[in-house]
Amino acid sequence: MNETLLSISIRDFFSKRMLQFALVPFLGTILIMYTLFFGIADAGIDSLRESTLQIEQHQQTQQNGVVETQSETTTVEGGSAILRFLMEHTVTSWLVSFIVFTVGGFITFIFAMFIALIIIGFLTPYIVKEIHRRHYSHLPLEHHGSILGILLASLKHVLIMLLLFLVLTPFYFVPLLNLVAFNLPFYYLFHKLYLLDVASETTTKERFKLIMAFHGGKIRMTTLGLYLLSLVPFAAYITPVFNVIVLTHSMFRKSVEVEAHHESVTAAKSAVDKIPNGSKDALPS
Repeated sequence: MNETLLSISIRDFFSKRMLQFALVPFLGTILIMYTLFFGIADAGIDSLRESTLQIEQHQQTQQNGVVETQSETTTVEGGSAILRFLMEHTVTSWLVSFIVFTVGGFITFIFAMFIALIIIGFLTPYIVKEIHRRHYSHLPLEHHGSILGILLASLKHVLIMLLLFLVLTPFYFVPLLNLVAFNLPFYYLFHKLYLLDVASETTTKERFKLIMAFHGGKIRMTTLGLYLLSLVPFAAYITPVFNVIVLTHSMFRKSVEVEAHHESVTAAKSAVDKIPNGSKDALPS
């Protein structure tokens, strides 16, 4: 228990058993992303091929003092021609590059992160049991919540995330601030789903509430660090198991601290109750 949370989590992650677990979300996420990428790309290419672009050009000529305006409309068919037209202009070329590489890439990382989170949900009970067997066998392994309850809670968190997206829309157009505003809804869902997943396998509902009441700030800082780590390119494919390991250690350790605090408060209250009434009046307020 004297070993730091980070060091013990890293040591557990690189054990043979945990690396085997890590392969599941890694391969599963790559497979799903690979399938979705080619499916969306194929649909996008077909859509571009069927599209048309009309370019209208105006030319003015002067003959014998009379100005004549000639208009010419050119119809370009096919997506390749549209993209070629866009990339020939500096502004549109920059916009296309920005959307494809920045927005598209960031959304891909976020999407991969939550695909891996869904996959890791099926492995969490096994990871928790392994951590419990290694380090916390002296503690009871408690559970709370039903499958239906967890699904409903997850749906609620998804809806709140979408609401946050709408509320924060004005901030998306403010440089630098838009990075925080864009990540805030994703972090909210990341934090809630991982805690819901791990806490339901490690402790009771009542104790989890106490843990968040006494140590909620530290838990949020932990999940924020894990979220930022997941934003590193391709890290989202391999960090889900590490995230569960860190939060499992956190839940068990904070549970011990909450229990110790509860016992000390109970002992102090019991000692006060044993003091005669006359002596209680003499105690400082």
